Amino acid sequence: MSHLLPRFTRALTRRPAPNFADGITESVHLGAPDYDKALRQYDAYLETLADCGLRVTALPADDRYPDGHFVEDPFVMYRGLAFHCRSGAAARRGEGESLKAHLAGLRIVEAPADARIDGGDVLVCADRVLVGISERTNRAGWRALRAALQTVQPDIRVDAVPMTGMLHLKSGLTELAAGVLIHCPLLQLDYDLGWARVIELPPAEAHAADVMPLNDALVVAAGCPLALAAARQVCSRVIALDMSEFVKMDGGLTCLSLRY
Repeated sequence: MSHLLPRFTRALTRRPAPNFADGITESVHLGAPDYDKALRQYDAYLETLADCGLRVTALPADDRYPDGHFVEDPFVMYRGLAFHCRSGAAARRGEGESLKAHLAGLRIVEAPADARIDGGDVLVCADRVLVGISERTNRAGWRALRAALQTVQPDIRVDAVPMTGMLHLKSGLTELAAGVLIHCPLLQLDYDLGWARVIELPPAEAHAADVMPLNDALVVAAGCPLALAAARQVCSRVIALDMSEFVKMDGGLTCLSLRY
């Protein structure tokens, strides 16, 4: 099987709305997010995408959807394919419609009616795709995505990963480099990770398990020394960003953009 990870040239994002604190979160213990601080963090995020060579489209805020800036959930992008997800959170199912007009040139495939899937549950690794079976994503969603990806690459491996303990698969598991995963033990998996080297993070750095590869760079959460050290072991260009206000809304680095 060929190496799955493509180079990114574009990123699609959406500015957080003033009511973004009304979004769905299981992290109320972290306190209410600060909107002005969130905007500063978002602007730094956009600068990082651009500095890594991506052409960035930043859409205006849409207060109909308090979680709408988490644009990774409505779509899964892969080599010219845009798979339109159907979230297990009913309140979020309209978010993808307003993104379609900005995905010109891509082949859009709609998830079927019985599918439930969020992009945050889809981790494209160097040699396989992992799909978390969660409260947001069911097995019908996994099967639908697998079928769509196989139209692009017939031999692609797409594994279902039953999980508990965190909102999305990528909330607690991402790939630092080919065959190297970073994992927060709060995320419980019914899946064998023996094919990879797994770097475990302490619960205090749980949100840092969501790292974002950007071509030749790795972006990690600021203030997480173990995650930062792990990233520097495998990548010569590591960028740390403060995402504290988005973590309060169960978000992280990968959530805020569609990279393709």
